[in-house]
Formats: sequence, structure tokens, C-alpha cells
Amino acid sequence: MNAGSVNAGSVNAAAVNAASAVPQPVTETLVVNMADLVTGRGAEPPWLTEVRLRASRRVLWLRHLWSGHQYEGEHLLAISHSEVDRALASPTEAAQAEQAFYRSDERAAAATAQITALAEQPGDATLGHLVVTLGLSPADVALFTLAAAAALNPALARVFGYLLDVTEAADPTPALAATLFELTGQPPGPDSALLRWLLAEPVGPGRDAFTRTTGWRADALLLPALAGPGAAATRRPAAASDWAGGTTGRVVEPPPGPVLRPEAVEEIVGFVQLLGQGGGVGLPVEIELAGAAGSGRTALAAQAAARLGSRLVAVDAATLAGRADALAAASREARRARLDGLIVEWEHADSLPAKLWHAIPAAPLTFLSAERPMAGTAEATGHRAIRRSVRCGPIGRGERLRLWASLAATPAPTAVAEWALRPAEIDVAAHVVAAGDREVGEVCRRLLMAGTPGLLSPLPLPFTWADLVLAPGTTAHLRELEAQAAHRAQVLDDWCFSRLTSLGRGTTALFAGPSGTGKTMAAQVLARSLGLSLYRVDLAGVVSKYIGETEKHLRELFEACERAPVLLLFDEADALFGKRTQVSDAHDRYANIEIDYVLQRMEQFDGIAVLATNRKADLDTAFVRRLGFIIDFAPPSAQERERLWRLALEGAIDLGGRPLVGELDWARLAHDLDLTGAGIKSAAVAAAFLAHSAGESICEGHVLAAARRELAKQGVVVRPGQLELR
Repeated sequence: MNAGSVNAGSVNAAAVNAASAVPQPVTETLVVNMADLVTGRGAEPPWLTEVRLRASRRVLWLRHLWSGHQYEGEHLLAISHSEVDRALASPTEAAQAEQAFYRSDERAAAATAQITALAEQPGDATLGHLVVTLGLSPADVALFTLAAAAALNPALARVFGYLLDVTEAADPTPALAATLFELTGQPPGPDSALLRWLLAEPVGPGRDAFTRTTGWRADALLLPALAGPGAAATRRPAAASDWAGGTTGRVVEPPPGPVLRPEAVEEIVGFVQLLGQGGGVGLPVEIELAGAAGSGRTALAAQAAARLGSRLVAVDAATLAGRADALAAASREARRARLDGLIVEWEHADSLPAKLWHAIPAAPLTFLSAERPMAGTAEATGHRAIRRSVRCGPIGRGERLRLWASLAATPAPTAVAEWALRPAEIDVAAHVVAAGDREVGEVCRRLLMAGTPGLLSPLPLPFTWADLVLAPGTTAHLRELEAQAAHRAQVLDDWCFSRLTSLGRGTTALFAGPSGTGKTMAAQVLARSLGLSLYRVDLAGVVSKYIGETEKHLRELFEACERAPVLLLFDEADALFGKRTQVSDAHDRYANIEIDYVLQRMEQFDGIAVLATNRKADLDTAFVRRLGFIIDFAPPSAQERERLWRLALEGAIDLGGRPLVGELDWARLAHDLDLTGAGIKSAAVAAAFLAHSAGESICEGHVLAAARRELAKQGVVVRPGQLELR
């Protein structure tokens, strides 16, 4: 062996043996005023003082060992004779020798006395709260306090390297923790609470991560809570905000307004309390809140948590899922909630991968918020939990009015009272109440129409009831439809008739009749009368040759318009709502599936929809049965045609106020020209162009010429001599 070589295993012993001066005893500089610890005036928390005391005592022992020379010249050896003797000695004898040194050495005995006195004090409430709440074992506590001490004071890492007899700063190991705290047993393993709650983690990877010689590092985000002064440490746990380091969850208090879903709150509280009395056999409880964004899921969870004597912290799982350290971030959120006594609500819970749920530390009670019920999360991961699903559906008119009354001092605008607003949308609308009801309505309209897909096209609303010329029976039927659409909230909610409309609260109607008889115009009049926007469905964009795409488009379309203040118009509805056919191949089967979906979704629709067709017989009879109104549009009678001609031409003037129409025989036009309302409008426009080209006012000749062309477009043959001037 080369006597000039030095290896890491004996570097500290060689340095001590070669030193010409005796090191100053560390305990002469480590003086702990026990009175400060009792009164809470210490400069550091008690756990850190204990770490320094135990490390200092061990330093004294190691220096005692390294400074002894039993063999001449052994300090020149890389591995000394004395070191070999110590390594081969009985562990029991070595431990007894160390304890004897602690009793005989004045400085070591002083450190032991201070450790004993420290143990007799009330202790560090912050660390104690963490240990008890998270279930740490004595080995976990010892290793964690060493790792936290190194994170809080990096200079201690060099002390640990010294104690481990290595050449550089080192992370504390389970073996060092067991030695300093005089523990026996196995080191923390993969199922340790240190790892589960992300308090500390081993530096080594793979199978070497849990050896007795692997270094561990503490989560530095815990230091603000653990490093508080003695007063905070000995008298009370850390403040709630101290445990929130590195987390994004926000504490949510129950809203001051009315409880919108008291039955749901009672259901959740009763269920949790029943399981807490032994009905759940100690399994975690998950309350799934299924509902659309803004439906009040978080408010419901906060109210239930308050009833259970706790508070809620809402965490956006979608944000965590996009992070590279998603599991660590989620574990910190769960840790913060447990230490602060909070109940976690995972918003967008369905965005977290299923395998992540099993890795997140389970809580006695958790809320899971998602737009739709989550399928198979617990089953896919083997995570044992009791799950209860609570649906946060739309709130009724009475609840909307009560919520508005709690937010604003003014009467509820029409938009709040009649439109299917969600609680979050009502809250937004209340912030603009000072601008007036009109502006509140516009804000609500923009909120509801934000999700309108590109499958819809808006239609103008230039017509009123005075412009609509129909048979008296048809007009009366349309008025009935208008009344039901306008007052459905009062009847269904205030009169409690919603119990008879369990599938859907919508108003649907079929307008059937030949082309040009006023079906689209009637929809325009209805929308304007009800204060709604009119959107026509683009059937070419909805229907897709790809399996499942048509249903997807329809779902987006219905969801966008279900609550919005719109009237949905399906023109040429027979293309989408046709009859189911005999299944002869796969195409027929999937076509029937599409029709079945349309039938079900239309029945569940909560909005106002009008279907227009000139082929009523081609519609599926099961679908027709589900419609609230079926209104037939017939071609106009002679009397109605005269009214239509007069509405189109009578009294027309130019910008200068000059009349544009001459003398016309209205009765003859109505009798001789068997046109629909759309045909009469087209003929009137064409007659205006003919008159303008001739530089004349509109006369009967222009009208008859335009009418002949309109009839020819419809396939009506006009023989010579017919429709001529008299």
C-alpha cells in the first residue's frame, strides 16, 4: 500500500491525526438557554436545536476516536490500524463505549443534559402537528428533521459529510438519523409517509433509493412553516398560509347568499356523517359534483364543508395535469389541505390521468367536480373509495330570483327571471346592475352565446305580427306557442308543473306546409315577439358521413343553444329527422342510431326549437309525437292573398316621399294569381325592378309580367291570353 495515498473512508481521521492543534470543542460555542426555550424566545425552533445538539455530541465522540493513536506511525496510513480495530469491534461494544463517553466527557454530558431538558419541554407544536397529522414514524421524524435542517441551513450539509466521514457536503442518510437519534429498525421505504406526503425524498434512483446509506432531501417549500421562531413553534401550529407554499388551491368560503340546493347539501352531509359513524368501514369518501361550469358546484361543496365543520380549498386539476410534476403538485395540494384541516375540491377532476388518483394521498372526504359523471376512475386504479354522485343541474326561476335579491337591491331584470342563467352568470350580471336592465340583458346574452358553434347562422327579424298573413286557426295556434314559450318558467317553476316534464323543459314545434307559406317568417315573428335571437341550423355542416360526427355536432349545437335566448330553426327538417328504415347493412344501422340520438336529445332539449318542413309525411312518427306543437301552414286563400299584395305594394314611396304604385285591382290580383306569400313578395320586387327600368310607377302590367315569371318558376304554364291587362 502506498502510505501517501488517502481514501474517503478515513479522510476525517487522517485530518485529525495530522493536525498540530487540537480543535476547539463545539459545545463551548453551542450554549442553549433553556429558559428561552420555555418562554418561546429562542432564535430557532426546538427541533433544529435538537439536531445541532445531537450532531455536536456525535462530533465529540468521533474526534475522540480519531485522535487516539494505539499504534506508532499509523497516522501515515490510508487505513489505520485503529480504524480496522474499530470496524471489527462488536457493535454492542462500540455502542456501549460511545454511551460511556457521553457520560464521562464533560462537554458530551452537557449536550446530553440539554437534549434531555429539551425533551421535557412542551415541544415544537408545528412539527408535532405535522407528525401527528401525517402519521410519521420515529424513523421518519429523525430523517425528516435532519433533511429539513440541511435545507434550512446549508452549512449543516458539511457537518453531515463530516459525520459520515466523506470528503464533501452530504445529505443525511437513514443510518446517520438512526445513529444520532439512537433508533433501531428499518429505514423509511417506498411506502413511507415521507414519500407519500412529499416531505422528503431519496436522492438515489431506482432500487438504491431506500438503502441505509442513501441521502435524503426535504421539500424546501415546508421551511416557512417549520422555521418559525420559538414563540410560534412552542405555543401554536404554523399559520394556515405557511403550509400553502408551492400550492395553487384557493380557500373558498360559503357564499353569503341563499343555499341554492339545500336538498343536495343535506344529502351530502347526511351521507358523510352516516359513513363517519362506521357505515363506510374507514374508506375514503368521494363526492362527485357533476354539472356545467358556473352551475355552483364549488359553492355547494363549500356549503357542505361548512356544515361538516370544515373549510374548502378548490384546486384546478386541469392546470396540474399540464405540469411535468403533476403528481408532486397534486400531493402538495393534498398535504396542505390535510395540515390546514381543509377539504379539497378537485375542479375539472376528469382532466387528471386515472393512474394519478391512486398516487395522491387519500383524504377522508374529497369533492370531485366535473361537467359529466366520471366513469371508472377508482376501478381503473384499484383505488378503494366510496363515491356518491350529486348532479348540479339548472336552477329554477325562484332560485334565480332569490340569488339576485341577495346580490342586488333592484328587481330582477327579465334576463335573470326568464333565461336559464347559472349562478356564476347571475353573479356577473349583478356587477353591472347600475347600468340598467338593458345592459344587464346584453351582458347575459353575451355570456350565454359565448359557446355558439359555427353550425348556426343568424337570421334578421324585420317582421311583426302585423306582417304575418295566415289563416285564423294557424295564427291562433302560433299565439298559443308564443304564450307557452313566454311563460314556461312561471308555469313549470312557480306552479310546480316541472314534475311532469322530467325529461326536458323545452318548447318544440313543427311548422309543416308547402314552400313559401310563411314558415320561416312565422319563426322570425315569434323570435322577435319573445325577445330572442333566431338561428338557423346549417344542416350541411351538421350531417357528416363519418360515424359519430353527426351526433357530436348535434350535441355541441344543442348545448350551445339550450340556455341561450335564441329560437333554434331547423329548416328542411326532414333531412335530419327522417324515418328509421329496415336495417339491411351497416349504413342503415348507423343512420338509425343517428335518428335515435336526435329523438332522445330533442326530447331532453330545454330551449325553444322550431322545425320547418314541406314533407311532413317523411318525418319519423316517434319524433312527431314528442313535439309540443304541430302547426300546418296552408297556401293563402284569395282574401289572404289580397292582404299580402297590399302589404307588399300599397303605399310604397321613395326616399323623396313620392308614391311608387299606381292604381291596382287588388281583388283581381288576389283572384287570378294563385301565389304563396313568398311568391307574392318575389313578384312585387320583380315588378318594382321592371317599373324602375321603364322609368314608370308600378302598374298592373308590371305586376302581371312579374307574376307570370314567378308562376313559370313554379312550373305553372301560363297560356297566351291569360294574365293580360284588361
